[in-house]
Amino acid sequence: MSKMILGSLFKKPATKISAEQPIIKKDWFERTRGSIDIVAEDCIKCGMCQRKCPTNAITVSRDESFWEIQRMQCIQCGCCVEVCPKKCLLMNDTYTAPNVVKVVDKFDIPVQEKPAAAAAEGGAAPSGDGLTCNQDECVYCGLCVKTCPVDALTVNRDEKTWEVDKDACVQCGACVDKCPKKCLSL
Repeated sequence: MSKMILGSLFKKPATKISAEQPIIKKDWFERTRGSIDIVAEDCIKCGMCQRKCPTNAITVSRDESFWEIQRMQCIQCGCCVEVCPKKCLLMNDTYTAPNVVKVVDKFDIPVQEKPAAAAAEGGAAPSGDGLTCNQDECVYCGLCVKTCPVDALTVNRDEKTWEVDKDACVQCGACVDKCPKKCLSL
């Protein structure tokens, strides 16, 4: 092994680097992972992406109305993209360039009016009454309460009651998807 090391010390490099060679961008294939982007207008600030992120790279603030990602902490696994109920997160075909400084991207989320507030101000009437439950079919299992990202639901199995806090509900549909009896609707 020492013979090989000494021999390579006195040889020219095997590759040649020159300024004349063009830089050719790599082709990205369909399932290539890249950086995470957000369509801020579609975000409902439910926080499901933050809870699902294995590296805690995402921060969602409902009070301050922002979505933030720490690029150097993100491992581009795509868990946040898969779990987003409104599909406002996308996986780009570019990656974050390495840097000695931590890159943090912060996006302001526009405040969305609730359908009831828009109707009260003379806007169009809401298409539905928000989240509803057919209590004749409900088994009061509580799965909807466990999956609600904003704790807008309460279920009491003893008294057989189901309630939704319409001000807190962001209408993400996570509870509708999880309901075993399919008695919830938006």
